[in-house]
Amino acid sequence: MLASAALWLAACGGGTDSGPQGGSALAAPPAIQGTVASGNPVANAVVTATDVNGKTATATADTNGNFTLVTSALTAPVALVATDPSAQVSPMVSVLASLPTAGQTATSNVTTLTTALSALLTSDGNPLDFVTPGAATTLNAVTGASVTAATGTLDTYLSNLLAATGLPANFDPVGTPFTANHSGADALIDMVSVVPEGAVTYLVYKTPTSAASQKAAYLTLNNTSTAANVPVAPTVSSGTVAALVSLQTYLGTLPAALQSCGAAGGTGAACSGLIDASYLENGFTNITQYNTDLSSSSLNLNGSVPVVVSVNSAGTSALIGIPYGLSSASGSNGQYTLYTTVQQTPSGTWDIIGNQLPYNLSVSTRTTYRNFLDTYTDPATGNPDVPFFDAGVNLSVGSLGTGHSGANISFVNVTGPGLPGGTTCNPAATSASSPCGLWLAKDSSGDMNLLSTAPSAALTRPPTSGISGTSEYRWSWAPSSYTPPASVGYWISGGTPINLSTLPPQAVYQFTLYNSSGTSLGTYSVTNPNSFADATLGQNAYNAGYFPVLGSDVTATFLTATGSLAGQQTSMSVDFTPPPANSPLTTTGVFIQSRDNNNCDVESSNVPVLPGVTSATVAAPAAKCGNGTAMAFWAINSTADPAFRIVQLKSKNASGVLFYLNQTVRSSSSAKSAS
Repeated sequence: MLASAALWLAACGGGTDSGPQGGSALAAPPAIQGTVASGNPVANAVVTATDVNGKTATATADTNGNFTLVTSALTAPVALVATDPSAQVSPMVSVLASLPTAGQTATSNVTTLTTALSALLTSDGNPLDFVTPGAATTLNAVTGASVTAATGTLDTYLSNLLAATGLPANFDPVGTPFTANHSGADALIDMVSVVPEGAVTYLVYKTPTSAASQKAAYLTLNNTSTAANVPVAPTVSSGTVAALVSLQTYLGTLPAALQSCGAAGGTGAACSGLIDASYLENGFTNITQYNTDLSSSSLNLNGSVPVVVSVNSAGTSALIGIPYGLSSASGSNGQYTLYTTVQQTPSGTWDIIGNQLPYNLSVSTRTTYRNFLDTYTDPATGNPDVPFFDAGVNLSVGSLGTGHSGANISFVNVTGPGLPGGTTCNPAATSASSPCGLWLAKDSSGDMNLLSTAPSAALTRPPTSGISGTSEYRWSWAPSSYTPPASVGYWISGGTPINLSTLPPQAVYQFTLYNSSGTSLGTYSVTNPNSFADATLGQNAYNAGYFPVLGSDVTATFLTATGSLAGQQTSMSVDFTPPPANSPLTTTGVFIQSRDNNNCDVESSNVPVLPGVTSATVAAPAAKCGNGTAMAFWAINSTADPAFRIVQLKSKNASGVLFYLNQTVRSSSSAKSAS
């Protein structure tokens, strides 16, 4: 019986203390105690208990994630929510069907596993429903019987891992005391993750899984999952467990070592044993050149808790995320994540090897708010320009500069989850009616962008026309009343947004690169380290006030036809208000795009901004259009050459998901579409 998780019986699992004895002694107040951990302890976590009547009580964990919370003012059932003050770990949840009585203390952990258990009690897979007014599931759903059933479902799914980590088959994740030291229960927590994907949330093994069986092994976290219908998860060997425990121990020492290595410029004694001699990341052989933040004097890795994103089939190589901060003189902080690959060396230690890609290729989850400052008819939709949100992926093919890796890439085919043709199509067989993947080509600015329409056959030479001004593939939009373009290559076809539940949490894309002669430069696997998103992610963040705000002077002078800077410009000073202190977003850059009816697409470089910075000067490329005209941000007050302008503020959340704000104006209905 899983009594502690279900009924909070005082005598279960050593999780109680009968308190002082003696007839005259006052009984100690009832309390719960436990550990907050996502594998690593969540230091100084704030644990808030909310009872069935809406009353709350709060406690703060110590540096080891341990907490004690007095429950005398609460009435069961109760939900515990633990939040990480550093925002590196998402909120975690635990539920209690009953509470200890006076003089007693019960164990109640708050971990990845208790979050999954809580989600199994909901109709929508969101464990925060229990503390959200008006949510689909309330605390009344938390009963002894329901918690017992959900724990049984969880243990059935985890049976392979329970055996491999030496835990009992009837393991109680809520009421079993443990220490966050990567052994026993903590080793089990290390090996799973909760992955929200659109309207569905999964519990996923981090241990190696074949691509064919990966999706079938996800546990859907809602109240339709039972012990009788859980998916069959892959067998996990004790050797794999040992390798992952070794990895987690290594990750605990990594941030401090990386701080020293970064300060040394990524070379020398400070990096010896940390960076492998064969390190290669997107064409870079020095980690501080791949990510220049690492050599910044503002770098802060204190309190960083690296996470495992995925593991190879042998358990000896892993894609990891290393959270870090950048602080400014004004005291502003930005939160970021470095993704890289580590490997276990023959001696059993670990080092950073990088993704071994010789080219600068990446796939990123993205959501954009496209705010139009005009109401002209969009030629791509036939409807007036209206603000909307969209989401999808950014497909990035960057160059390291003339004469370096990537300079010889002229066009690219990308296949993978969520793209036309899926993961198994053959690019050589692509057609207009049955496209395989997406095609990108280098435009006059030197940027690699998606084609405006799917080609009628596989490309054998670089296209000379039909290159869009974006690398942002769009597969979802909000509000639902928005009508997307019907036949545009960078929009999902068919007018129906993608069902994110059909996509794997960790997605690998295939980039096939070609030079100007059409010769293949090779096919490379590129992993998106983040979960996918639909447009509601950006919509919810915007409605919560989390986005940066473009300066009103920029709108008045540069994005208004009567503005003082409405004429052709070669540069623009852009000011903005950064996201508020409670926002999960950090502004990372400013970008301007302009396109006229001569099909000259002008895209500035991304101008990076650091925490505390509130303006940036953005220049048009020092290049010429196909007709020989020098590039500029085209006038929006000229009837002779209709054009559009976009000022884009780029932000990221701590895990690297992109949030873009596009302030857009078209000069007339004849101007090119900016959707």
